[in-house]
Amino acid sequence: MNPLDIHLKFPDEATATSMMLEAGLLQQVEDQIVQGQGQMIDIIGPIYKATGAMLTDAEGMEYLEMADIGGWHVNMRGELPEAIAPYKIVVSGIPYRIWD
Repeated sequence: MNPLDIHLKFPDEATATSMMLEAGLLQQVEDQIVQGQGQMIDIIGPIYKATGAMLTDAEGMEYLEMADIGGWHVNMRGELPEAIAPYKIVVSGIPYRIWD
């Protein structure tokens, strides 16, 4: 993992958007919100993990039950703005999604 990779977990999408706008990671351009110039951001959103339980669909096919682990997840690469530092998390093991 690159030492400049930063993993963020916000309570929800609205908080993530407002805090990243405040930090300059996102910009409002007319009616759209876009990445700030020179920013590398990967908005993941919710992350789901298998519970270990098996479910069966209407056609009799089994599948793993998945549960939302909570929060709105974002990866970024670069310098962490102070405004969003409280949302930084440490990911143990292999992150859910990595930069290619």
